[in-house]
Amino acid sequence: MRVLLLVLALLAVLKIWAHETAYRSATEEALVSAYRARAADACARVSLFAASSTGGLAPHTLDWVSSAVPRISVGNPAVRVQLWQIDHELWDARYRQPYLILGDGPAGLSCTYDILAGSAEIYRS
Repeated sequence: MRVLLLVLALLAVLKIWAHETAYRSATEEALVSAYRARAADACARVSLFAASSTGGLAPHTLDWVSSAVPRISVGNPAVRVQLWQIDHELWDARYRQPYLILGDGPAGLSCTYDILAGSAEIYRS
């Protein structure tokens, strides 16, 4: 009887895991397809500004649309807010807001697009 109960519990956990994985995958695909063009435009604008102000890479060499596979991230680890600082004005940006990351561009550049704010930042890895 214990073995049967253990098997049923294992099947329930497996079912929940499968549903959660399918939901997260579908959500990520929907967000990427909805915001990839906007993110690429914002990243191109930011890289154009950065290249013109610092004399870096030529703007036409940065192709964010065909860069590596984009991914969704919840929270921006670049924002310096600790987990226990829940009253901090940037806490949501650090731990709750969704970001679309277009990465592995030329010279190791990656672009983080803030979906809620509609802004982008470029980082060199």
